[in-house]
Amino acid sequence: MDKTMNHENRIPGNKGIRIQRPGTRRLVQLYAALLYNANLKGFIDGHIYTGDLKAVCVPGFNCYSCPGAVGSCPLGALQNALNAAGHTAPWYVLGILTLFGVILGRTICGWICPLGLIQELLHKIPTPKIRKSHITRKLSWLKYAFLAVFVIAIPLIYGVGKGIILPGFCKYICPAGTFEGAVGLLQNPVNSSSFFQLGAAFTNKWVIMVAIGLACVFCYRTFCRFICPLGAIYGLFNRFALTGVKVNPDRCNGCGLCVMKCQMDVRHVGDHECISCGKCMDTCTQGAISLKCGKITLKDPETGKNADPEPAILKRKKTGRAAWCIAIAVLAFSLCWFNLIEPAVSKTNPPAAAAASETGEEGKEKNGTAGLTVGTEVGDLAPDFSTELLSGGKFLLSDCRGQVVIINFWATTCAPCVAELPYYEQLKTTYPDVEILAIHHKAGAKKAKEFLADKGWDHVDFALDSKEKGLLPLLNASDAMPQTIILNRQGVVIYNAQAPLTFEKLEELYRQALADTQGSDPETAAETTSGQIP
Repeated sequence: MDKTMNHENRIPGNKGIRIQRPGTRRLVQLYAALLYNANLKGFIDGHIYTGDLKAVCVPGFNCYSCPGAVGSCPLGALQNALNAAGHTAPWYVLGILTLFGVILGRTICGWICPLGLIQELLHKIPTPKIRKSHITRKLSWLKYAFLAVFVIAIPLIYGVGKGIILPGFCKYICPAGTFEGAVGLLQNPVNSSSFFQLGAAFTNKWVIMVAIGLACVFCYRTFCRFICPLGAIYGLFNRFALTGVKVNPDRCNGCGLCVMKCQMDVRHVGDHECISCGKCMDTCTQGAISLKCGKITLKDPETGKNADPEPAILKRKKTGRAAWCIAIAVLAFSLCWFNLIEPAVSKTNPPAAAAASETGEEGKEKNGTAGLTVGTEVGDLAPDFSTELLSGGKFLLSDCRGQVVIINFWATTCAPCVAELPYYEQLKTTYPDVEILAIHHKAGAKKAKEFLADKGWDHVDFALDSKEKGLLPLLNASDAMPQTIILNRQGVVIYNAQAPLTFEKLEELYRQALADTQGSDPETAAETTSGQIP
């Protein structure tokens, strides 16, 4: 029995029944998965966390779009950074990956990667298993091809060469993105309007996810061994990472049993394929292998095999218990912060974008919209707000009464968003009387100005959202983009949907907004419409 992984106890009075308690590594894996996804309320309300901490990368593979995720996936951040490499160098992402690699290496894969945990649980399903061989060892190099093509080449080619945001691995392959992000969000009825995104690309990714999941049942950590680009990156640091399994040459007799029993495609303990899971520690008959961080021993072999003095072993156990107490306290605070404290603070600090104007009863009477509810549903009177524009000046919705107003929510990391922006520019140049405001999501908003610098979209007004402004929550916009809200000349919502639009559709909605004016004379509205649209 692998005592580093499981501890067996017999239930008193039931001699034939055994219970298994999870070992240290399994507890750490579960802990990391919960800590990465501490925003549990996200699964209830169907929205992803977009607070300040979301800009920080977690070490393991965990989708940014998962409703519970409180940090960014380093692989997704790397692709987005390379996509924008023509504007800014991806120093932050490269630096954080290097830091994780130098300190932890592929220990991240074996101990604190949620996707690794899922693969191991799938492999526990009782079926015939595929053993490693020289074939699987050769196939393990495939992940470096995935890294080169989907993570580096595609984002660079499309981002720098064509100005298109295309994170290749996330878009075409990533099973975590499909399971945690797409399924995690779309299972909530709140996001039913986002089903338009379930096209051929999603179907292909769903098939890939199912195939990888089934493969993991028969082959240990299939994704980790043959596909994962993040594991490929961390594997480059294994040779000199501070943390990892280390072999004491004075005890090792060179029997090779550790490599033979290892389920990864290692050639020796600690090479680029080793995930430092520690299973080899109990396989070694000499007690020559231990998990260390520099000179600090994190986990050692069984006491019977260990030549260390008993006081040293007891001291490590005492330190381990103290570390667990600190870790549990951190997790408890994180759960309270993301689910209770931060939401309460947000409610007590209303968005700065809200402006008192014609949403009151007097303003409604003046505009002929008395009796209408202030909101963003079709037929509601849109709430007034103000915001600074990237081009300078200020946008105030109430100043646009008498004009059709189109509000578009977008992000540089959203390919459909970027693809439809030229249509808004075309609409504005064709019909100058329409007011178009494109609001960038607060995530990545700092890079939006650089992204727009050479696009030539000079007629559309651009603004950036932020935690302080709170434009998206004020207008009840979703994190699933693109989303467009269209108001008629009285500020009444006539269209609100999450879907990319063509120029023809935009033009049709503009005609509808011109004609849809409450309290106006139908003949006058018709004349105005015909006079403004050829």
